[in-house]
Amino acid sequence: MEGEIDIATADDMRDRMLAAAGEPGIAVLIADLSGIDFFDASGVRALMGVRRRLDARGVRMVLGGPSAAVVRTLDVLGLVGSFAVLPSAELPFSARSAVRH
Repeated sequence: MEGEIDIATADDMRDRMLAAAGEPGIAVLIADLSGIDFFDASGVRALMGVRRRLDARGVRMVLGGPSAAVVRTLDVLGLVGSFAVLPSAELPFSARSAVRH
């Protein structure tokens, strides 16, 4: 995802993430947030909602390479430790194969 995640775009982000996680065999959704340059509480609300829904289905959500804007918003809200984070959204091929099981 790229650009701004705010009240006008957060629902679209949520819908895209849920659609991606709906593919058969998905055990982990890595949300690439490296291209986000603005992220407000609406984005956080959407992330929390996605995580709740995925948890109920047994799918783990990980934030991949969250931008400074994402980290800053999560930090201000005291939620920076609430999400699993990878330094990058890119995984080696072998790890990607393991995630789909």
